[in-house]
Amino acid sequence: MANSYTQSRIRKISRRFGLTPLSFDSVASLYRKNAVVRIQTNSGTYAVKPFFRSLSLRSGTIDQMKTTAGYIQLLMNSGFRYMPEWLTSNSGKLWTLDQGRPFYVTTWIKGRELENQEDFKKLGRALASLHITSSLFRPMKSPFYEHIELWKSHDRLFRRQMTKAYQTDLRTRTWYKKFGESCNRFSDRSWTELKKTEIIDLLKREMIHPSLIHNDITSYNVIISDDGQLFIIDWDRMKAGSIYVDISNALMNTTQFNPDLIYSLLQGYEELHPLDRTERKLIASLYRLPREAWHATRFSNRPRSRNERNMLDIMEHTWFLRLKAMDLLDEWTNQ
Repeated sequence: MANSYTQSRIRKISRRFGLTPLSFDSVASLYRKNAVVRIQTNSGTYAVKPFFRSLSLRSGTIDQMKTTAGYIQLLMNSGFRYMPEWLTSNSGKLWTLDQGRPFYVTTWIKGRELENQEDFKKLGRALASLHITSSLFRPMKSPFYEHIELWKSHDRLFRRQMTKAYQTDLRTRTWYKKFGESCNRFSDRSWTELKKTEIIDLLKREMIHPSLIHNDITSYNVIISDDGQLFIIDWDRMKAGSIYVDISNALMNTTQFNPDLIYSLLQGYEELHPLDRTERKLIASLYRLPREAWHATRFSNRPRSRNERNMLDIMEHTWFLRLKAMDLLDEWTNQ
């Protein structure tokens, strides 16, 4: 979509939401050059966002957009305040279709990234609010998204690739030899814990009455606005799934293994949604899984993007910080 955002196209989409753009510019994300279009209007600044389907789901793009819009409407009706305002199109929907691609429009949030312990407490409260709010209704318009079973398949692929390390590039082969067995030990410990009766029962209860999860909490998707309000953006991957997956992902993707920030996020979460020992153990087990290694080596025989090539290097540079973070979560579990 590098050259698809012409002035006439953006104007046409914007007008369906009652907006007249004075100017616009494309803003890149970590993975896409034209992730969102920022438009300036007389009434303020807005984000025009193309919706991209999740490849891990079998449903099509439009069906996924409909489901996501339904979830967003439920959150809006429930007073959830940690996301930008979604605008309604002239058709009465929260999205529109243009050239076969769904688009939605939200207010543009100007602000900064997460910086301090108070910011991470706010993020913890925001996650807890999302999980509590959505647990009050039945969001099951689509199947429960089973992350854990998917991760098990990634782990099996990782182990098979380790046995064929000679077929990979030198960097990946060297990394396997240095860290591969440790990754497998972490996984083995987590899989053993996840087989315990109390955790199996917890996951079964959650599948019966799940909550909505953002499913992509990263530092890039959390903004502290100029007035200090925390906003979570980019809700395309929103699912009915496990809150414990959502928490462990947020810890991994935002705290940079900083113990103060880890504790602050968890403290903020438990202010609204206290966690018992079994829930804490589940979060610690999911956090321990070496998912980044699985992802980075998943297609080791194919050309990888710069982000994937750098992922193993980042893991190597932060290895001891990760070990300390795992120990910290074990301590938190036993408090």
